[in-house]
Amino acid sequence: MSNNNRRQTLGGLSPAMLNSRQSMGPARIAMEGKTAGKGPGLSGRPSMFPGNVRLAGPATAVPRRSSAHAKAGGPKHDPRRIGDKAYQANCIRTLIAYLSTHGYDQPLTPKMLANPMGKDVINIMHFLMRQVDPHCKNQGKIEDEVPALFKRLKYPYTISKSALFAVGSPHTWPGLLAALVWLTELLYYEEKAEQVREQTFDDKARSESNFFNYVSTAYRHFLSGNDEECAAVDDAQTRVFHDRAEATRTRNAELQQENERLAAEVEAMRSSPSPLEEARAKHQEHLSDRDKFRKLLDNLQSHKEGLQRKVAERTADLRSKQQQLAAIEQMRARIAAQTVSRDDVIRMNHERVKQEQRLGAVASQREALDARVADQERACEHRLDDLDAALQMYHSAADRLQLIPASAKRAAGIQYEISLDRSGTTAHELINIDLKGVVKAGLVRVREGSGSRARELAEEALALQEGLDGAQHSASERAEENAALATQARTPCLSMTVAQLERQLAASKEAMEGDIRARAAEADALKGVVDELRNATCHTIAGSEAAILALQGHAEEAVRANEAEAEQLNGDLAEALQALLDHKLHLQRTLDHTHSHLHSTLDNIAATPV
Repeated sequence: MSNNNRRQTLGGLSPAMLNSRQSMGPARIAMEGKTAGKGPGLSGRPSMFPGNVRLAGPATAVPRRSSAHAKAGGPKHDPRRIGDKAYQANCIRTLIAYLSTHGYDQPLTPKMLANPMGKDVINIMHFLMRQVDPHCKNQGKIEDEVPALFKRLKYPYTISKSALFAVGSPHTWPGLLAALVWLTELLYYEEKAEQVREQTFDDKARSESNFFNYVSTAYRHFLSGNDEECAAVDDAQTRVFHDRAEATRTRNAELQQENERLAAEVEAMRSSPSPLEEARAKHQEHLSDRDKFRKLLDNLQSHKEGLQRKVAERTADLRSKQQQLAAIEQMRARIAAQTVSRDDVIRMNHERVKQEQRLGAVASQREALDARVADQERACEHRLDDLDAALQMYHSAADRLQLIPASAKRAAGIQYEISLDRSGTTAHELINIDLKGVVKAGLVRVREGSGSRARELAEEALALQEGLDGAQHSASERAEENAALATQARTPCLSMTVAQLERQLAASKEAMEGDIRARAAEADALKGVVDELRNATCHTIAGSEAAILALQGHAEEAVRANEAEAEQLNGDLAEALQALLDHKLHLQRTLDHTHSHLHSTLDNIAATPV
């Protein structure tokens, strides 16, 4: 009773609808296959049985197949080459590929399908029917179900029951094989279409589709009077809703945690220093490190060059020592070939004593020469310091006179700057410029030009002085005349004329005196410049040349003395070494002779009869 009340809540049902609940025909089975494949809680592929709208009618998903519907006028001619062996082999490969990739559990080989048994064909048909409708029970006869299945799937050619009674015969198997391959292609197409539909659905559309499938399935079970199945579908959908709600809550919690983490990260990024500033600071630090590394590389390169020079020097010393060692070995060979007597040993001892005394004297002489060389080097340094001070005075005077640099006003393109190279050994190496040919000649030209200009200014000053004296004399005469005229004049107009003349005379006198003073000052300045140039040039050049010559003489004398002393010491050392070697060889031979004489004496004593 309760079931009837629940069913009546869906609306009034007509007697035809109530009677349809008792029908279990193929149309009802097709609807079950269609909806069960999409119902919630039921796994598997959607049904392709005859009730599937996508595979039947003008709006089917395979319009290419639907256009080949059979007409009532009679069977259509099959254009496929089903009798061709190559075509059959290709169909067999296609069928085996589909069955092996979709879970067919029976053994299968191309040879087996070339001439199959009836049982194998029936198993393949049952498997493909389950692929079309997963809920197919296979309760009827195969010769009835297969033609009906292909007819509902709109297969364009007729499959006779007689072909199914002898499925493995050569005249019926090619057509049945082509039909099975057509069915596998249809299943392939349905799988691809389902994948595309699933990919194009979003979550909302998929949820609505699942809910629609649930409602349709539940309503179908309700109409069928199957309350247990309806309750199972409700429970399955409830579990789906619970699982979806739990997944949503879990996702919300995860999103909340992710949101909190991102908020903390944003806050940390806001409170932390700017990455751009850190990057700029690191960039500046890297630039500083790069400059330091470049300086270090330059220093290491300089150090490497210095080490290479030292290696070259040590290599040269090694070659020299090897040559000396070879000479010593030759001398030892000569000494080893010589014979030494007792008198030679005594003589060599006396010579060794003399050589030691001579070596001591030479060593003391060398120390004295070293001290003298050190004194001369210090004197050279003092002379170089004096020369450097003189050059500084010369440069300051030349700067005041506008002679340096070469682009100065009075330099006339001549290089008057002098640089001192303390490492030089000659006058040309000490001074970078020709003093006599360039500096002195240029200064002489400047002095002569300044002297000629001073003479011209002196002559002009003398002429101006003479003009001034004449003007003063004429002014005194005019003053006397004006005084006489003043005493004689009585009218105001004459007095005014005399006053104007006196003012004009005084103004011209003052202007002339100012001009004379300016010319005299310019002449004095030029004279001072000429005198300063003359004194500075003469003193600087003379002092520099004298200092350079003195330093050059001292340096050459010191070099000659050192070379002579070194040669003398080398000779003395060679003589002393030769004497020592001779003495050693003489002693060795004397000892050998004494030893042999002693042995011979002992042998004689032993041989003497007692």
